[in-house]
Amino acid sequence: MKLFTRYSRINLLATVIVFVLSGIAFYFLLQYVLITQVDEDLKIEQNEIEIYADKYRHLPEIIAVKDQHISYSAIDKGDRKRTFRTAWMTDGNKKEKELFRQLSFSVRTDDQWYRATVSKSLEGTDDMLQSIASITFITILVMLTVSLLINRIVLKKLWQPFYDALIAMKSFELGKKGQPHFPATTIDEFNVMNDTLKQATEKAYQDYQNLKEFTENASHELQTPVAIIRSKLDVLIQDEHLSESQSTTVQAAYEAVQRLSRLNQGLLLLTKIENGQYNELASIDLSRKIKEKITQFEEIFELKQISITKKLDENLSFSMNAELAEILFNNLFSNAIKYNFKGGNITILLKKGCLEISNTGPATALDNTKVFRRFGNAGQAGDGIGLGLAIIEQVAAFSGLTAHYQYYDQRHHFQLKN
Repeated sequence: MKLFTRYSRINLLATVIVFVLSGIAFYFLLQYVLITQVDEDLKIEQNEIEIYADKYRHLPEIIAVKDQHISYSAIDKGDRKRTFRTAWMTDGNKKEKELFRQLSFSVRTDDQWYRATVSKSLEGTDDMLQSIASITFITILVMLTVSLLINRIVLKKLWQPFYDALIAMKSFELGKKGQPHFPATTIDEFNVMNDTLKQATEKAYQDYQNLKEFTENASHELQTPVAIIRSKLDVLIQDEHLSESQSTTVQAAYEAVQRLSRLNQGLLLLTKIENGQYNELASIDLSRKIKEKITQFEEIFELKQISITKKLDENLSFSMNAELAEILFNNLFSNAIKYNFKGGNITILLKKGCLEISNTGPATALDNTKVFRRFGNAGQAGDGIGLGLAIIEQVAAFSGLTAHYQYYDQRHHFQLKN
């Protein structure tokens, strides 16, 4: 859930609760004030009746007044207690009952006590309460709507720099030139965030450049001593005076140097790809390229007794660097051969948007989180350097393809999709 949505929900819920409770409290307070006012009017009526009875020694004549009723009933003994109550009564000729406020009290004329009841209609009060309640409800609804719209518009605008910063960070890649651009904002907190992100990305980019430069220099400088060591070992291997144990030792050293040379070449290749040094593009006929590679690796297939199954859609071309295409297919075929067993099979499927090369091999799936990582699978093959799949993934990414790995039906499946 987005922060804005959560805030809006909490704010809306809190506002509704406050308004509802306030509306209820206001309704009962207003009702109390209006009832109190009616009670005061009834007290005035009581006072007038008592003054009239004390002066003229009889009760005043009952005059019909709209929304007001007065009645008397003789009682044996009076008291000074008066009572208020609310009751439903019929007003005049009306059939429907209405709500009245009643005041009952005792009054004396000569030697007779009477119970006087003065009733005043609350219809006007109820109408006023309903009108005020309706106005209050509409006001609350309008305020909530306006508050929701303001929150949605204003908060979205206030948080826009945050989302702009996220978009800038998502588009930032260490391997590419240029720093993310964070738009200016008048909010101090977002300015601090943008400055912090800018410093972090600049530091990351500088560290990356330093590391890349070190890798380039190290790989380049290694070429000369490796070549010298290899040439010296070539001379030693050809020496007829070496004993068998010495010859074995020199051969092992020569193989280690060969592996070091391949490792160095692989790292140099990856560095060149990351630096974008393969920008020349050509249209590669994929079906033709695959057939060429099958022919080139034919002797190795026969040596390991590996059968080839292919299903190729013809006339499928892809625009990429020719040298990288050669490297990509060499690594795909080498990987399928290297991790296969004698008498195994390699299946090649080519269709629009997808190239899949699957091979039999170890009955254990590779770790999907490491399969295309540099040195992620080093040591699984005796002569592997751990860069073959990393080179495949890097070349594919540079050429606009995505590399995938799956293991099912006891086969290792490598796919390139665009």
